[in-house]
Amino acid sequence: MESLKAEKISRSATGPIAIVGDGPVGLLTACLVARHHPVCRIGERRMTALPEKDPRLYALSATSLNLLERLGIYSELGPLRCRIFSELEIWIHRHRSRLRFSAEDIGGGLLGATVWARDLLPILESFAQAADITRLEDHPDRIERTGGGWRFKEDGRDGEFPLLIVAEGGDSRLRERQGIPLDIHDYGENAVTGRCVPEREGGDVLRQVFTPWGPLGLLPAPGGGLSFVWSMPNPIARAWQLRKPEEWALLIEEATEGFYGRIHLPEPPHAFPLRRLVARRYVAERFALVGDAAHVIHPFAGQGLNLGFLDAGVLAGRLARTVRHSGPVPWAVALEAYDRKRRGANLRFLAGLEALRLFFRVRDPLGWRDQALRVLARHRLLRRPWVAAAAGHGSRSQLRDGNP
Repeated sequence: MESLKAEKISRSATGPIAIVGDGPVGLLTACLVARHHPVCRIGERRMTALPEKDPRLYALSATSLNLLERLGIYSELGPLRCRIFSELEIWIHRHRSRLRFSAEDIGGGLLGATVWARDLLPILESFAQAADITRLEDHPDRIERTGGGWRFKEDGRDGEFPLLIVAEGGDSRLRERQGIPLDIHDYGENAVTGRCVPEREGGDVLRQVFTPWGPLGLLPAPGGGLSFVWSMPNPIARAWQLRKPEEWALLIEEATEGFYGRIHLPEPPHAFPLRRLVARRYVAERFALVGDAAHVIHPFAGQGLNLGFLDAGVLAGRLARTVRHSGPVPWAVALEAYDRKRRGANLRFLAGLEALRLFFRVRDPLGWRDQALRVLARHRLLRRPWVAAAAGHGSRSQLRDGNP
């Protein structure tokens, strides 16, 4: 009872933490932080309903699903809006070797689940509303630094925010105003993404096909069908951009060597440029970056959102732990611990990702790559680190530290 009283005093003694960003990472951050602090979300307008044909399909790792379930969000999504997968399969176009990673390699369970953006975002929004999180309809650019935190320019009607958490994406203007340096690399590629309906479903397996035109990821979707993400060099993307859906269907049939049978695209795919963006630090005084505002990575491994969810979980955990152990919040201690843990982990993941991309991109006239895939296919022990990384198991210790 005494500890509960102390936590309530801490909550009332500090102003609300301000969070900018209405995407999944911003919403999850708000819900997690609100368990221990008052929270205020800032944005120009509320999230509008997403279109029924929104092509964005998220592949959430097992660790991300566990994080969502701490709030009851995974259960709320339910089996109709989530499609569980327990296997990943990789192959090289027109090569015999195929490599399958399974949850059985790490003792069973699942590797993750796919969920449409149009299903996940409204549920996150509803949980944020149920958490009694204040919403201010105002432009984030009007926020300015004060001696004790942040406030809106020219008026103090909304009080002062002791901490600002930014989840407004890779083009964050608040990050730019803070002067946080970035490392940016243009991949010279576009990601073409869309929905397709195959003649043969192919089971609950995520597949990655390394084609001469770039890696093609195929994700089984809730309710049936597939979502695809095809990363390709800009010249090829420009040459193919005017192709009709039926022509894209033929290209996917060729890339997958007829594995799914005939392919149908209900609508034309969408394309967006690819880049790598890494903030050299995630925090400043009373300021923190999460998700794409801190790091943007290549989509071929499908881990961008999972890294953002881990940012949210670790930051919320450090803030909660600081409140419980120290009374009034020493923000600098929590933010430095968050920066140290997440920036290091994300940089290590990015290094592994770039090495994996290089492994499949370089020419292999001697067939060493095929041989490596055959060795991995035969030895479960060698596959375990790969499967654990896909399920997010390597980051669970970070989430346990602080217990958001």
